[in-house]
Amino acid sequence: MDNKLYPIDILTFINKDNELPTYLNQSLYNTSSQGFYTLKITPDDYDIKSYHCGFKHIRDITIPKIEKIKDNIKGFFIGEGDLLINKSFYFNDFIEMNITKPTWLGYKKKISVKAQNNKTNNAQIIVGNFLIYIPITYLLEFKQKVMAEKRLLFSDRFFTKLVKSGWLDITNKSYATEIEHYSNILKNIRK
Repeated sequence: MDNKLYPIDILTFINKDNELPTYLNQSLYNTSSQGFYTLKITPDDYDIKSYHCGFKHIRDITIPKIEKIKDNIKGFFIGEGDLLINKSFYFNDFIEMNITKPTWLGYKKKISVKAQNNKTNNAQIIVGNFLIYIPITYLLEFKQKVMAEKRLLFSDRFFTKLVKSGWLDITNKSYATEIEHYSNILKNIRK
């Protein structure tokens, strides 16, 4: 199967020195070594809270980029710039999964938190939207869901909402993680 039919758009940025993150080359090498195809990097340089950049990038860069090639692809991935696909997961493994719905394939963890109304039921938050797949037949619906958000938010909270609504599936195990690096969000090393 042609991996260019299922490209990954990497969410990344340029810093104040006009440089890409140092870990990006490792991510791109890993991604191609696993047989995946990455679209040309389109970094952002937003001057907003760093935890809102991912969602804004998806809205303002990824969706328009995918709309330009939608007639030539079967689906697309959204991957964070620190994406590290598991060494045992290759593009052909993805194809064999025969995924037909939007699916969250790579995440850090699922966290149960007590619901804000203090009832006994717990809510689940998924952290780390490292690798998300959207079949092209869902692009318009995905765009509508993104555009319906009236304010910027953490992208993993947005995707958690889509999981809770049943629109986005999530795999039982994660097929990707992140490259260890300094996080502008945490102001610390992310492992």
